[in-house]
Amino acid sequence: MANKRKADQEKIKRILEKRGYKNGEPPRGYEVHHIKPLAEGGKDTPKNIRVIKRTKHQQIHANRKEKGKI
Repeated sequence: MANKRKADQEKIKRILEKRGYKNGEPPRGYEVHHIKPLAEGGKDTPKNIRVIKRTKHQQIHANRKEKGKI
């Protein structure tokens, strides 16, 4: 497993504000998702960040765990 790195919350907040999200936060029921996980070298950049439904986010990570990627 690669190094665990924490997301830069301030950077993410600025990215979301530029996208029009009030207070730089996703709406209720949605979460920020890194397309390429931080643990795999992904970064806190606009191209790597998506706002997706919480249930979809949980499913993505459950699938990754089942495949041994987490």
